[in-house]
Amino acid sequence: MDCRDPSISLQRRAPDVWWQNIDISDRVGVNVVFNRIAADYPRIDFVLHMAAFYHFGQHWLPEDDRVNIRGLRNILEGASRVDTKRFVFAGSIASLPPPPVGCVLTEKSTPGTATAYTQSKTIGESLLSQFSSRLPVVALRIGGVFSDWCELPPLYSLMKLWSQPNVFGRMIPGQGASGFPYIHRRDLVKTVRTIIDRNDDLAPYDILFAAPPGCTTHSELFPGIRRACGTHFPLKPIHVSPALARCFLILKNGLKAILGRKRYERRWMMDYVDTPLVVDTMVSHKKLQWTPGPELSILNRLPVLMKRFLENRSLWELRNIRRNEGRYEYGDDGL
Repeated sequence: MDCRDPSISLQRRAPDVWWQNIDISDRVGVNVVFNRIAADYPRIDFVLHMAAFYHFGQHWLPEDDRVNIRGLRNILEGASRVDTKRFVFAGSIASLPPPPVGCVLTEKSTPGTATAYTQSKTIGESLLSQFSSRLPVVALRIGGVFSDWCELPPLYSLMKLWSQPNVFGRMIPGQGASGFPYIHRRDLVKTVRTIIDRNDDLAPYDILFAAPPGCTTHSELFPGIRRACGTHFPLKPIHVSPALARCFLILKNGLKAILGRKRYERRWMMDYVDTPLVVDTMVSHKKLQWTPGPELSILNRLPVLMKRFLENRSLWELRNIRRNEGRYEYGDDGL
């Protein structure tokens, strides 16, 4: 179910899928779809809820409630009526507040409400808990999902910044300790498949991480991006204080506003400089008997991303702009 028709490439990759064009906030329409399914099948095995409205502002918008809250509730109600074996909800590690220095985030960590997006994910997990008495659920806290074309707004921003040959291309806010757990799109798919395979071993209400352990910091990403740009790109960064970085950001966003361009970076993000989201995935690993390995880790995959960034810039920009503007369209990783 999606509010948009599937792309041609997605239809080709999944020829046996029955596509339903519907707005999940339409309770009547959602009920019609689940009733049609119930008429043909004795039960649903799994509902994978990956729908979300997101934006980079801090303030709550009507769409946050319409899609992320009412839409989720509609799907939960529909799934609970048709004897669904398991409901999997796409949560986010970004909804968790940074841990104190020297500490890590675990599956027991409590989500925060710093932005509208994180607040909606926090409310979403609360809704899952309410339904878990009649519907087995998994809150899957997902890391930053990237593909071989990037398609991840924060990473997109860093690749564009640090690939500049001028002095701005060497700037890192803070001491480079800002960090986040990244997961390749293929590993996310494998995580969901593993949840399906090991469903019987999971609790009626379970919280799992979809990410490798730890996190990847700016100081680790910076040399990989710079090195891919050529030997004439200095690898020594220029560390900029958060206050100065905030001033640069105000000027940058002001220029984008004049030019009518979308902006990802916001001033509130500077409050999280050098506060990495470090995760301990031991519990998730034990339950699933699997965790993302090094092959598709962001640092090992970065040369592929940079090669496409440098050699196929127009297509790279197109795919990333679509993703940044909430118009993600599935495309194969291959050229």
